Amino acid sequence: MKPMLILTKNLVLEQELQQQLQHLSYEVFCSVELLECLKASRHQKNTTTDTLQRYLLNYQAIILSETIADSEIRELLPILKSEKWGLLRKLGSKPNAKEEEQLHSLGVIDWLVVDQSIDYLREQLSEKLAPYQKDETNIVFLYKNESIQEMGNLVQLKRSLTKREQTTVDCLIQSKGSVVSREELCSQLWNERPNNSHLSQTSVLIKRIKMKLEIAGFDPEMIKTIWGSGYVLKKGVFEKDFLVKI
Repeated sequence: MKPMLILTKNLVLEQELQQQLQHLSYEVFCSVELLECLKASRHQKNTTTDTLQRYLLNYQAIILSETIADSEIRELLPILKSEKWGLLRKLGSKPNAKEEEQLHSLGVIDWLVVDQSIDYLREQLSEKLAPYQKDETNIVFLYKNESIQEMGNLVQLKRSLTKREQTTVDCLIQSKGSVVSREELCSQLWNERPNNSHLSQTSVLIKRIKMKLEIAGFDPEMIKTIWGSGYVLKKGVFEKDFLVKI
């Protein structure tokens, strides 16, 4: 089953919904950064928009947080609206007739009421996502058979990474194809003994890096998670030029 994507301006506000979805066995990715990338893509080349749309194919549904204004959704709809995934507006209560009309005029054809029981949430999702669960094998990885360093936009990738994400990638590059344990990564990132909080943050960092790899046109599967051991970057990737800051 493909994961679900929550686009928001405030991650804290989405924690309850994220936990409920995970309780129902949905994998969930919640992002502020991807929302900003989507907004920025409206002013960039068509290739950037195409890349983002291909990335979104990895999700069975996109949930639009109440933190996103209607005017922003209207501008993003050309990118977000597709028959390949569900597009749901997050609401606190079931919309009345007038509110339904406003949603339809906005271009959003469906919604998700979250301030209800988890049973109600489960039944909503079962009904609303049924049309998008017919083909679960079509996970998209960009440029699967191409030279990843020729096809991807290295400058875009470098500029998109935060300092900790850059440090993580540097650490993986320097391992030259060997597994880097989460404990070792924590030591590099925080210069102290690993704790549960730091260990969980490494997983989030890797997910964000893989997202940015794909948006920049690289195969995100160049980074592998080795369960119980750590992470590994495909040997030879970026070794010649990635460590040079721009």
